[in-house]
Amino acid sequence: MKIYYRSFFLAAFTLLSLSVYSQGILIKLNYAPSLPMGSTADFTGNFSGRGYNIEFFRMSDNQKGFGAEIGNSRFFEEVANQTINSGSVAVHGNQFRSISITPLLLQYIFIFNKTGPIRPYVTFGAGLGINTQRIDMGVFVEKIQSNQFTVKPELGMMYELSDYVAVKLSGKYYQSFENSAMNSQSMLGINIGFVMLNFSN
Repeated sequence: MKIYYRSFFLAAFTLLSLSVYSQGILIKLNYAPSLPMGSTADFTGNFSGRGYNIEFFRMSDNQKGFGAEIGNSRFFEEVANQTINSGSVAVHGNQFRSISITPLLLQYIFIFNKTGPIRPYVTFGAGLGINTQRIDMGVFVEKIQSNQFTVKPELGMMYELSDYVAVKLSGKYYQSFENSAMNSQSMLGINIGFVMLNFSN
């Protein structure tokens, strides 16, 4: 997994370094409760408050910029009366299911207005999702990990408390695409965050 993190940070550093005419920075620290969707909800249907993400943008002006996101969300559910077959052995009981979703995304942001305390915006990100699906049942553990292509649209709003500090609220939808190892994964996230910003006027 380390090679994926290294590749992500290298790509993010390269992209951000290309912003020669950068006019500012935007850093977002987000608490990210999430609702599983699609096949993710079929496996673990519970709403999760165990999520976070960090975003960094280099702004070409007060409205547009490129950046990166890294985060993690974890879903858990106990499912009763399930059976696991391992060779000639069948175990019946409660399953403890979990999914960990780790997006590593490059992204673009557009802020709708140049000035003012209220700053609505949209972002679109694409990259890698490192997703792990696990079932624990007594001494039996079944674990699948897959690296899936992932996209993420976001609609949100920042409220500037000062020239350098803002708070934010947004909705994000993450979609990872199915491959030979794992079904597609998806979730709807609500981000409540703290923003550090520095725009050159």
